[in-house]
Amino acid sequence: MNAAISPALRGLMTLAIGAAGGSLFFFLNLPLPWMLGAMFANALLAQATPFQPKLPAAWRGYAMVAIGTMLGTGFTHDVVVRAQSWIPSLIAMALLSLVFCLGAYWVFRRVAGMDRATALFAAMPGGLSVVTMLAEEYGTQVGRIVLCHTARLVVLLISAPLLIQLISGIDLADANQASFAEAEPLDPLRHGAMALVAVACWWLGQRVSFPSALLLIPLFASAALHMTGVLTVHVPPLLSAAAQIVIGGSVGARFASYTLRQIARDGSIAGAVGIVLALGSLAGAYALAPLIGAPVEALFLAYLPGGAPELGVVALALAIDPALVAAHHVLRVFLIVAALPLLAARSAGTGRRR
Repeated sequence: MNAAISPALRGLMTLAIGAAGGSLFFFLNLPLPWMLGAMFANALLAQATPFQPKLPAAWRGYAMVAIGTMLGTGFTHDVVVRAQSWIPSLIAMALLSLVFCLGAYWVFRRVAGMDRATALFAAMPGGLSVVTMLAEEYGTQVGRIVLCHTARLVVLLISAPLLIQLISGIDLADANQASFAEAEPLDPLRHGAMALVAVACWWLGQRVSFPSALLLIPLFASAALHMTGVLTVHVPPLLSAAAQIVIGGSVGARFASYTLRQIARDGSIAGAVGIVLALGSLAGAYALAPLIGAPVEALFLAYLPGGAPELGVVALALAIDPALVAAHHVLRVFLIVAALPLLAARSAGTGRRR
């Protein structure tokens, strides 16, 4: 059955499943309905039926461009003026990421029994696209690495809205409805111009070999336009929901590659690590919020060691300072890109490299 389905049709079915799951979660007033509903629906079908959900790689690229463009809209002039106050927080995020990585590495080595290189890649605090690309060059167990990142990300995506609701008192059910009820009308000129910028960024991103280029280039371009006042638009709720469905569906679809036994072994360990890291991020946010003058929930999202697009979408969906959250996760991506090749070579040894 699966072999007879074309990639495009499989992708459409995956999106349809995600949209159905998101609609159900929205109807039930659950937090982050479009992302979590799409994720759970595809993960459930991947394990319970012969169908293997999967999105074509190009489609996720389109979503990355949309997410980067949307995150850039948060960098208004007023936000940039106060950005210098983020410097202590950015330093703290880098130090927290190091502590998180060392702790996760120890767990994956001692508890999960991974070799040094595999444990290192599995412990990275985000940057899955970079991690996967380099992991294939160092003789690591790539499947275990992707499963650990996915399981940890699932835990972070579930725990983040629940903890935010707990600490901030935000009614996420009301936020779901308000996102559509209070939407700004579409402006064909301004939103059309932003769409053209996004297309240009996609074209450039296809020709740049830097990791996460399809996310970072539109983010920087959109931020530049908004901080200078050349263009100011708000994110249409339908576009935000569509991006959440793509991200949630792609995360849930990863479970099609694993058996329940594999998920129970490595997935449970990575999930437990994710819970500890979420609590560590929350503690760091509470400690630094008075110093930085930023809301605890925004710093919490900024410190979570997950994927930049996934947590960026969470910040957008909950309207929690997307610019601050994006700035921290972009810096983390750059740090991972700079440090991982050096650490991998040291850990695996040049003799084991393929």
